[in-house]
Amino acid sequence: MSCLDRQTVLIGLDGASFTILDHLMEEGTMPFLKKLISLGCRGELTSVIPPLTPPAWISLITGVRPGTHGVFNFLQFESPKSRYIKWLSFRDIQRETIWSIVNRHGMRAGSLNFIGMNPPPAIRGYIIPGFVSWRWLRKNSYPEDLFDRLRGIDGFDVKEMALNFREEEKAVKGCQREEYEDWIWLHIRRERQWFDVVRYLMKHDPCHLTAMIFDGLDRIQHVCWRFLDPAYALKAHAAWEEKVRRLCLQYFRNLDEFLEQIVDLAGPQANIFIASDHGFGPTREILYLNQWLCQQGYLKWKDNTAMGTKSVAGQSEDIESLGVESPYRSLLHLDWKKTKAYAATASSNGIIIQVAGKRGEEGIPANEYFSFREELIDKLRNSCLDPQSGEPLIKEIWTREEAFAGNFIDCAPDLTLSLRDSGFISIYPSEVYCRPRSQIMGTHRPEGVFAAVGPAIRKGEVIPPTSIINVAPTLLHTLGIPIPSDMEGQVITQIFDPAFLRAHPVETGAPTVPPERNQDASPQREDAEGQEQIMLRLKSLGYV
Repeated sequence: MSCLDRQTVLIGLDGASFTILDHLMEEGTMPFLKKLISLGCRGELTSVIPPLTPPAWISLITGVRPGTHGVFNFLQFESPKSRYIKWLSFRDIQRETIWSIVNRHGMRAGSLNFIGMNPPPAIRGYIIPGFVSWRWLRKNSYPEDLFDRLRGIDGFDVKEMALNFREEEKAVKGCQREEYEDWIWLHIRRERQWFDVVRYLMKHDPCHLTAMIFDGLDRIQHVCWRFLDPAYALKAHAAWEEKVRRLCLQYFRNLDEFLEQIVDLAGPQANIFIASDHGFGPTREILYLNQWLCQQGYLKWKDNTAMGTKSVAGQSEDIESLGVESPYRSLLHLDWKKTKAYAATASSNGIIIQVAGKRGEEGIPANEYFSFREELIDKLRNSCLDPQSGEPLIKEIWTREEAFAGNFIDCAPDLTLSLRDSGFISIYPSEVYCRPRSQIMGTHRPEGVFAAVGPAIRKGEVIPPTSIINVAPTLLHTLGIPIPSDMEGQVITQIFDPAFLRAHPVETGAPTVPPERNQDASPQREDAEGQEQIMLRLKSLGYV
């Protein structure tokens, strides 16, 4: 048990959905989580637009929307004037995080497995970032001696803990039959590594705010949704499929045990929060958005661009690949002089409008931007239709002002789409612009999960849906920290015991301060190392 006078623990479950968790709790796979939630509050946590890991987690830890913190995707434009797409880093986060706010009020904070935390800021506590390959994980952790201490953990293996980027391609491309078991075991072992680390640090380096993410849920649900969703999982399967389903359930049993031990370590006086960056649901089809744009005359592929099962680089490619793993290859094969609009990345479901003078001389005149955008919206609504049924393939379209209002709107997509089955687009060329998937996969949905339990929390309450930007101010309130005046989220007061709120009313404090970058390395050395790390990750993912 921690010796701290007050303690808050945030357990992030990447991609968690009550569609799955409720079923697993009721059937006995996750008995501790069922008991824990019954002792506190629960509700739906509404993600950002679009419901994507980087902007969602950054919104959760800053309490502001993507247009304010500046993060829109895993890869995003270097600047409003650049056509260069770069990997997300801490330098892109333009708002103060809860780790820094907690530190400024004399408390310690720990951050484990959050994306965008590299290179790590110097904080009172510790940081091990997520989405970093094993070769760079130690260099991007803080403090510098942290990994020396972690080597004392029995079975500690940085290669097991870090992401294997080649393996992670399966989350969007799917698995072959013989690959499922190895894929699930990979994430069972990874979660064990992260659990061992958080257990060690809670025992030996306690913090007032401890926050960590288990991200195997997202990966497994992408590939194994049909084995988990009760709408599909309870149907008869072949013997090998039943084996895969049992292994998926083993992952969640292990996770339930980890949750129990973390809560026990925190002690009865700690307030425990569980949150996800987004939810999940099934996807059954693929929309080749760039191909549709091509057919409508808005995009032109270079003449040597192959269609169908060949990638734009001429290499053999899965016909159901979205292009998440290789956006650069796709963009290299656009005829920029004849392209007015294009999708740069599959994960953003966004369309970029080429405006002359913004990212090059090509594109529409700047004074035609709004009329062109309205024309494109109309075409997407009325002409992007199912070739068989004639039904719209797009259920919602947001302009950048609607989705990303804020100081960094100029780096955001011009249009963001929600497809009828909430799937991700493909940016690849294709002979057709829409085709059914060979099997059901999982995809992101905006309805995530939120739960809270502890001495300050009401018991047995189900709250209305609340925004993900409300989590940060709520965590701060449990620690007695005034809510920064420029934080867009608000404290979720419905979850607190009335007596706690009377004794601890919500207070508004000074605005946040600009994020502090790590000054330990010289800028030249840090930039060179950062670029090398980015290229390593992009190559391992197939981006370049």
